[in-house]
Amino acid sequence: MSPRKRGRRRTDHLARYLAPPFRFWTGLALIPAWFMIDLIVLKFLLVLLFALTAGLAGKKIRYLYFFFLIGSITFFHILTPVGKILAEIGPFRITSGALETGVAKGLTLCGLVFLSLFSVTPALKLPGRVGGLLARMFYYFEEILDGRKKISASNFIGSLDDVLLELFPPGKLGEPGEAAAQEIRSNLAVSVLYLLFMGGAVWGSLLLQYLIV
Repeated sequence: MSPRKRGRRRTDHLARYLAPPFRFWTGLALIPAWFMIDLIVLKFLLVLLFALTAGLAGKKIRYLYFFFLIGSITFFHILTPVGKILAEIGPFRITSGALETGVAKGLTLCGLVFLSLFSVTPALKLPGRVGGLLARMFYYFEEILDGRKKISASNFIGSLDDVLLELFPPGKLGEPGEAAAQEIRSNLAVSVLYLLFMGGAVWGSLLLQYLIV
């Protein structure tokens, strides 16, 4: 099957002011705090922020997919009752501990995906062989999520092959940085504001959690 032409890319508004390495390392600095946040309300608000930022980065968000992801993770956690019983449906028990754990883990995974979407760009280049491998891995992950084709559960191998052929035609893989027409230079003022805002939102939420608890 010949690869189809991909849809028109959305505008990456962040790329006008933030250099790819700066976006990557800023996103990387948010991950430790993101994993340590346990309060569901704070996680949910940060997921909304991450989704908004990913939208500003020109990424298409498939909200139904992420709702399904959170729902499925929560469902499988509910199968192992923990904590106070909230409801009973025959032998099936919905407990507070299992419900909260499932929702929290689902939000954590979604947040990580959104974070990678706005932190990694095709123009990202990291030093060294390992850095190049990481940049390529994140770039391919982003491209698969942004693709128009979808992977089908009934024809997993065939649909996955179609997606990869569409995204990466043979002989045209190249380096992720080759997609950029020119080097993007950071706007210092916007970079500082971006770092303070995103860092303050995530690390500040972690501090707020400790103050509340």
